[in-house]
Amino acid sequence: MVNAGVYLIARCNPIFGRVPEVMVVVAAIGIFTAILAASIAFTQTDIKRVLAYSTLSQLGYMFASLGVGAWTAAIFHLMSHGFFKGLLFLGSGSVIHAVDGEQDMRKMGGLARKIPITYTTMLIGSVAIAGVPPLAGFFSKDEILGGAFKNGFLWVWAIGFVVAGMTAFYMFRLMGMTFWGESRVDPEKARQIHESPPTMTRPLVLLAIPAIFLGLLIGFPPESGLLHQWLAPVFEATIAAGGRTEVAYSFFGIDGVLAIGTTTLVAVAIVMAWRLFGVNMPALGLHVAPRPDRVRELSERQGLAELYRGSSHKWWFDDLNNLLFVVWGGKLAAAVFWFDRTIIDGTVNGIGTVTTSAGMRLRQVQTGRVQNYALGIAIGLIAMAIGYILIAVR
Repeated sequence: MVNAGVYLIARCNPIFGRVPEVMVVVAAIGIFTAILAASIAFTQTDIKRVLAYSTLSQLGYMFASLGVGAWTAAIFHLMSHGFFKGLLFLGSGSVIHAVDGEQDMRKMGGLARKIPITYTTMLIGSVAIAGVPPLAGFFSKDEILGGAFKNGFLWVWAIGFVVAGMTAFYMFRLMGMTFWGESRVDPEKARQIHESPPTMTRPLVLLAIPAIFLGLLIGFPPESGLLHQWLAPVFEATIAAGGRTEVAYSFFGIDGVLAIGTTTLVAVAIVMAWRLFGVNMPALGLHVAPRPDRVRELSERQGLAELYRGSSHKWWFDDLNNLLFVVWGGKLAAAVFWFDRTIIDGTVNGIGTVTTSAGMRLRQVQTGRVQNYALGIAIGLIAMAIGYILIAVR
């Protein structure tokens, strides 16, 4: 269901592509969603909640791509995201299974040695979604940003560029809090931590393969790979109708500058996450201890404290939803229910009661005795005669 909207707009490209104003709206909604959800994922402590807001952010990327006219890039990111985000969600399930149902990353840490398959595959997924070359996320995300820049949507590119760095940061925050540093697992649970069974780890391995190679297989060379050839008949008429011609990808031009710039930002964001939340990859000679005191200091620093509080409270959208739909909506529903029960049902029931009561009283006239009916006829005739005489006298 979360992918249905992206597919709908892409499939209806002949309609959307001919209304530039609507395309701007699609791009604006998409890129706003991307940065809003990324800002919330920054401070969440539930491992699945981080990934959930990450999904919203990446869907925002896809909508922004559709809005700027980078149709194939949107579908490309939809495909690549499906693999590495599926890997990350299943990996988070494996982590939760290992720590006996715990989802709070503040109560994890040091799990890399104990669940190595889950750790390795989730690291691959994190690198992929961060947009590190040559994994799948790099190719699809780079095409989205490149399409926004070259099609004149510089504001979409600028916000998307920032979101790329944010994504890399919060994903390696997740990795640091979950797998690196000292264990913060409850001692009772720590003794029972074990790698998940093959029924859970095999899908992780299978999803890690396309997370690594999908971009190279169907997205390389950039903007002219297999996927672009497959989808060309679907989008070429809309692109031509928009008055644009597809400029060939050139690494030694603006495309290369954009790719290098984004990759540099991603690398800086990853290093910042390592500095704050730690990293331990002996094979690469990387070992940095987490600095929780520094994280706490930054979160309490003047100017950042309100931002941190807003992010951790999801910018109060839950409170707004509760106010609008639970409190006010509940009162409105109660008022409508009272009106329906008292006024509408009361009117209908009242008419029925009056009719029934009148019928019950009127039926008493029907006695079944001839003399009563004769008396009634006589009274009626007398009344008619008196009325006639009164009219005649006048």
